[in-house]
Amino acid sequence: MGTKRIGLARVEALLENLKRDINWQTSTFSRSGGVIFKWNYINCQTPIVSNIGSTAHGVLADGELMSMIFPGPNGEMYPAQCSVVGAHTAAGGRFMVEGTIPATDTNNTAAGFNLQGDAETADNTGIEIIPGGTAFGGASACTIGTHAMSFDATWYSVDYTDQDAVTIGFRKIEEFETGHGAILAAASGDPLYTDFVAFGVQSADDVQIATRLNDGTMGSSTGCAFTDSTQATAASKNHRFRIEVTKGGVVTYSHIGAAVAAAGTLAAPTTTAAFTFDSGDIVVPYIVVQSTNADSGIYLKDITITRSGGKAYVS
Repeated sequence: MGTKRIGLARVEALLENLKRDINWQTSTFSRSGGVIFKWNYINCQTPIVSNIGSTAHGVLADGELMSMIFPGPNGEMYPAQCSVVGAHTAAGGRFMVEGTIPATDTNNTAAGFNLQGDAETADNTGIEIIPGGTAFGGASACTIGTHAMSFDATWYSVDYTDQDAVTIGFRKIEEFETGHGAILAAASGDPLYTDFVAFGVQSADDVQIATRLNDGTMGSSTGCAFTDSTQATAASKNHRFRIEVTKGGVVTYSHIGAAVAAAGTLAAPTTTAAFTFDSGDIVVPYIVVQSTNADSGIYLKDITITRSGGKAYVS
């Protein structure tokens, strides 16, 4: 049986006859689904931290912006925008991977991406990180009513009583607020962001939830709330936190202590908090670390953020 070949001229004619105009006025753009940010301290390279310093290398003002790039397990690169909390001096600690990296994680492995910053020389210092995006959106932004998402992170602390806040969450897009972590730690006052959910260590070694909707007032049923799970971390070692948000904006929480990074059976907090974002809210994942004046490492070991696919916007 013979074969038939189509000549180049014929192929060109077929392509020219295709209707391939793109109408940019009515195009629908979609954000990719699946994993949108993934890093692990064992099987990924060390995060790349921008050369930071306003007046000198390592000297940072409160609210100064910097960037990080997290190399993924398959060579992909995940950027992150960061805002420094509190003034940092050149003598303070750096944001870097520390400790002896093992082939397999254990609950006792004191290693990972240390985010203590300048805690060894100053109180109430730390950092806010937007993994994959910026304070105003970017590649990791999610639209409530369109996307479902999850945020899973494992931490190791030398001593959780040395941290005021080690928390993950989602917040509505707006400018960085460096006072946010201190309010989470105090579980009182105006948390500054208008719409957010945060889950993790809030106040020394306490597992807590903080939520706010539509710039609501403290204590109102749909406003601002600080919820104590009545559980605590171990004095040190691993603790894993996870937040899930449905397409409809409904938030659920789970965690586990004293387990291998990204492993173990997660369970809901003993006391939880009902919270639902408004449809149409555009939110970004965020991390807040704020420490007391102690040279005490807080190591990020593993982070995975997912988002369902879906229409992002119509032009």
